[in-house]
Amino acid sequence: MSVSSVSQTSPQNSKDSASALAKLSGDYTAFLKLLTAQLQNQDPLKPMDTKDFTQQLVQFAGVEQSIATNKNLENMIKLQQSAQTAQATAYIGRTVQALGDTQEKATSGATTWGYKLEGDTAKTDVFIFNSSGTLVYQGTGNTKIGEHEFAWDGKDMNGITMPAGEYTLRVSAKDAANANVRSLTTVNLKVTGVEFASDGPRLVSGKTQINMDDIVRVKEANNPFVA
Repeated sequence: MSVSSVSQTSPQNSKDSASALAKLSGDYTAFLKLLTAQLQNQDPLKPMDTKDFTQQLVQFAGVEQSIATNKNLENMIKLQQSAQTAQATAYIGRTVQALGDTQEKATSGATTWGYKLEGDTAKTDVFIFNSSGTLVYQGTGNTKIGEHEFAWDGKDMNGITMPAGEYTLRVSAKDAANANVRSLTTVNLKVTGVEFASDGPRLVSGKTQINMDDIVRVKEANNPFVA
């Protein structure tokens, strides 16, 4: 069980905001000094037009407000990341069903995929490929519309048990007119860790990573094939 983290918010963003604010503060101080000097040395009988000073003050205020808004947004992002972290780590140790077609086969026991047919079929074929893309098993699946499961005993078409590793399920579904029927496959994975990247947290199961948006349901840890 492990949780590794790569910050989603680039530290450069915070540094840029701080640098911009520091530069603005320096420019603002210099501007006030210049304004004070000009006011002290102006001709009392011909006072200078304050229009330009007013415009610059308004511009400084607008820039300062934009930088403050950026800092607030950075704080909101950090809070959101904390919430995502808590949500993601809660999956560790649980088995999830997620969109996908590739998962690890254990040394023994069945490997189970789910698949959903969007219509009745005249024929449904299932194919299993190893990590090299070689077909190791071919069989038939359910022909009724809806969600189904396919449990593979880990043996090829000659009855030889395949080694542990990653295997991929492909489903070919045809209707009576031999037209394709859309299908969607899911995998059952036990979450062992969490990885954080720029696009959000990913759940880890062995060598497989799962986007949280791809989770269909969370399953009971002691019975991974019961929704």
